[in-house]
Amino acid sequence: MRSSSSSSSRSRFKRYTKEEILARTHCDCPLPIEMQVAWTITNPGRRFKGCPIFDEDEKCHFYVFSDDELPSDYYKKLFFNLHEENKMLKKNLGKNMYKNKKKSNSSDEGCILEMGELKEDLTLIKSKLQMYDKVVVVLVILVAFVVASRLFA
Repeated sequence: MRSSSSSSSRSRFKRYTKEEILARTHCDCPLPIEMQVAWTITNPGRRFKGCPIFDEDEKCHFYVFSDDELPSDYYKKLFFNLHEENKMLKKNLGKNMYKNKKKSNSSDEGCILEMGELKEDLTLIKSKLQMYDKVVVVLVILVAFVVASRLFA
């Protein structure tokens, strides 16, 4: 009995082709539809056009994916996790920017001071790299000299 009620509820939805749904501007509800992006674990980053009602009980099932499915669960999980990590980083960046604004009187002043510190750090790192380059060159010359002296001795 239960299966017949679910099949009768499904039969009330008209079947559309992918092209028909992509060409439409309104749902059967008749709510306006637009291109959206799914960020579920099963369809991460897949664009689709469909009904704006997401409540499972009231959903009219009017949607179609415009992108192909990712080739494997590995790529789905990878893409989903990258998206979640990106959201977390943006959230943390927003928190840090808010903290920096509170620390300084003006956000520009805080950014200028931070940029100055970063430039000083970069200059120090560059000078260390130049020194390491010189040390490496001297070591290469010494090794070449030792090898040459043993070959010709």
